[in-house]
Amino acid sequence: MRLYYMTSAKWAEVILKERRLKLSRFHEANDPFELNLIDSRDPSRRKIVKMIEKHHIERTGMICLGAVWDNPMIWAHYAEKHTGICLGLEVDDQLVSAVEYTNEKIDVEFGPHLPNHGLSRELLNKVLTTKSKVWESEQERRVLGELKTPDPKTGLYYTDFGSQVQLRSVIIGYRCTWTIAEVVSLLGQVVEPVRVWKVRPAFGRFAMVEQHGIKSVTIHPPKVSRK
Repeated sequence: MRLYYMTSAKWAEVILKERRLKLSRFHEANDPFELNLIDSRDPSRRKIVKMIEKHHIERTGMICLGAVWDNPMIWAHYAEKHTGICLGLEVDDQLVSAVEYTNEKIDVEFGPHLPNHGLSRELLNKVLTTKSKVWESEQERRVLGELKTPDPKTGLYYTDFGSQVQLRSVIIGYRCTWTIAEVVSLLGQVVEPVRVWKVRPAFGRFAMVEQHGIKSVTIHPPKVSRK
């Protein structure tokens, strides 16, 4: 599945050099309602919601991706007002969870009379992948991962590029100062073809499109010699 990851030029350079993506933590997300899908006006229920929140903050990370690259609002929010970069990634379908959007929090019954006190696997998964409809235009997809071993230098958690998460394109933002040649140099040798290109605002609609006046480049892996 082709998905897209937008970021600043500064962090894109780090990602491309290290060939890995950081797992974000839920308490660092830009939506304060992450993990708070359940109506918690009742104080006793609020304790359970806080318990669920604490569990995932300590144990679960996420990579937030988008289904499209042409939305100008997403470029503005996540790629530093179009000065950043969008990475096109081929992601194993089995790793991907589509975010659902709703206008209402859900009413859930908890108690000792229910299996697992009402904390079903379905509910816990729904909490991880549901947001308010105000975020719906992002068409978000998530790769969720267990926080197992932090990087010894940074203390953060990462997913390396590999067979399940492949870098397949580098899209340069409309206001980004990077040139295609600079990206090619930064990438160096690749294991899968990576296309590098630049976007601009469309002339006839509100969307970003490829800037064909700047020639794209596709970097190919080195050929394996046959002896």
